[in-house]
Amino acid sequence: MNSDINNAGPLTRLRAQIPAHVRLWLKLYLAGLSLFFILRLIFTYSQPESVAESNFEDIARAFFIGVRFDAVILSALFLPLFLLTSIKWFRPERAWPRRIFMFVMIILFTIIAFLGVADLGFFQQFGNHLDYWAVEYLEYPTQFLYTLIFYEWSGVLFIIWLAVTIFFFILVRGLINSTDWKLPLTSPFTGILIYLLCLCLLGISIRGRLGIKPLDWGEAFFSQSHFINQIPLNAAYTLAHSIYEEMDEGRAFFDQEKSRLDFYPVSEATATVREMLEIEDNPVDENRPLFRTSRANQELPFTPNLVFIIMESWSAEYIGALGNSRGLSPCFDSLAAHGILFTNFYANGARTNRGIAASLCSFPSLPGRSIMKRYAADYPFRSLADILNEKEGFHATFAYGGDIHFDNMRGFLTGVGFESFYDENSFPGAPRLGKWGVPDHIFLKKMAENISTLRSPFLLSMLTLSFHDPFLIPDDFPPLFGDTINNYRQYNCFHYSDWALGQFMAKARNYSYFDSTIFVFTADHCFIQSSEYPLSPESFHIPLLIYSPSLLGNSARTVATVGSQVDILPTLLGIIGIKAGHHSWGRNLLDRLPDSAGFAAIVSGDKLGLIEGNYFYLNWVKAQTGLFDLRDKPYLGLNLRDSLPDLAAKMERRLNSYIQLADHLSRGKKTTGD
Repeated sequence: MNSDINNAGPLTRLRAQIPAHVRLWLKLYLAGLSLFFILRLIFTYSQPESVAESNFEDIARAFFIGVRFDAVILSALFLPLFLLTSIKWFRPERAWPRRIFMFVMIILFTIIAFLGVADLGFFQQFGNHLDYWAVEYLEYPTQFLYTLIFYEWSGVLFIIWLAVTIFFFILVRGLINSTDWKLPLTSPFTGILIYLLCLCLLGISIRGRLGIKPLDWGEAFFSQSHFINQIPLNAAYTLAHSIYEEMDEGRAFFDQEKSRLDFYPVSEATATVREMLEIEDNPVDENRPLFRTSRANQELPFTPNLVFIIMESWSAEYIGALGNSRGLSPCFDSLAAHGILFTNFYANGARTNRGIAASLCSFPSLPGRSIMKRYAADYPFRSLADILNEKEGFHATFAYGGDIHFDNMRGFLTGVGFESFYDENSFPGAPRLGKWGVPDHIFLKKMAENISTLRSPFLLSMLTLSFHDPFLIPDDFPPLFGDTINNYRQYNCFHYSDWALGQFMAKARNYSYFDSTIFVFTADHCFIQSSEYPLSPESFHIPLLIYSPSLLGNSARTVATVGSQVDILPTLLGIIGIKAGHHSWGRNLLDRLPDSAGFAAIVSGDKLGLIEGNYFYLNWVKAQTGLFDLRDKPYLGLNLRDSLPDLAAKMERRLNSYIQLADHLSRGKKTTGD
């Protein structure tokens, strides 16, 4: 037999040096790399505008770097199976192990293909690859599937996934069935060496590099282009990596007592945040280091009611009073002409569960799992409901036209002082507009009537839901745009949600509570995040309007100070005139000097940003940093970190300290010690 092999061609002689199961794994490994290459190619050319602005050398380099991240996933998946098939009884040369092995491999490749294709839609929405937020969505499979089915490009994505899956099903089956299990080894010793070499390479590839620390996603970033830096990463890697970090509660791998957000000694971070919030004169309490007493901006003749409306995904870019010229928000614009409009106002996070905690509790968005969903998290804040109830006996109610248990909404709000709730079950017989719940116009109209039954003084917080995928409007509501206009569905749905808001206010004017109520309008987050930049301030720019002509004046007033959702609570305490103890993470925006720059901390995943005046500082944890001038367009294309080192260092210290301290206190730690 060996003489036959010696007389065979060079390819056969080479194959005879390698054990049959190792040959199979080498072919499957190459097939896996090919699958990732195809998915990366599809991802790259799904962003044609970004490709047009990039050069070929950078794209080619990104593909080359991506092989390392692909190898991490393939090696982690293949290593246990590689070891298992080294046992004679489990080798695919036998019929029953071969069938099981083929099934497992096809499932693995199918999952990789699914994640890669789903990642296309996720990147379009959030500007980054699949991460832990995708897991949070999966906790609610009905809503997840509904959104997936009605996503604008869901049909195209399904076809791509099906085509890729079928191709690799045929390929994997062919590779397994074509393996020659009868070809003898010419040298068992050489075969063992090759097997051990492959085993070592798999182990090294799981880490992605030689050295103490394993490969991290920051090593994908070599360009100033966010798009180019995203090409090397694959969805399976980013999803697994972010899940690992969250399960580990953000602790570093080699130091279980140190968080990845521990930038400075805690005492130093505390001092920096107190300086940012201008509370240096107050004594430091290790449990409540941000505690202070609110200051009244004015004296009202009586304690007013508060109606707080959080509009789903209301980005500033859609609003006429903030610069949009399409006429999408006539009702909001008419209110802004008689209220206090904040023109440089930002969401702290990119999801509703961040927006609620920031707006109603003045607590910033953090990387990882939302504080609304974290079991046994400490609350280093006092909610608006708690403060108003303690000082003035406010009754706090929260209303939502959908499932109020979604994202642990009701559980969290109950824990922070809300006493009664309305949800989709509070509107029996009301039609549903899609899966999310009662459409805005019915929800808001009914709530305008229900307000008259609330005991004064009251805090009523409402969350709308209609401006959400798949952007449906009632059949009898006339659309503003036809399908010849890009994004016509979003425009029409936004116009509808604005109309519903106008209907609510028109109804409310007929009740006696109207003149004794302050209305607050803001958003939970923006509709979509930037896919062009890691973290774009425009993708967090939302409205804040405070409206009460009878109490606050009937003339338009604009405030240009930079602020964010965490500033709402102290601002409202100042407007109402309540002197109350609080430890919020914001400031009273009406208590600032006219030339005060203000600040806003924005967070999406591990991407942290600080907006101060005309500058924006970015810290993508373990990845990249940068300082940008908001007046330069496109400002995120010019990193000023090296040319303005003092400003960059100051903003870096303020941003990192702010997020670090919030994370530190939410985990039940004190500010004493380092």
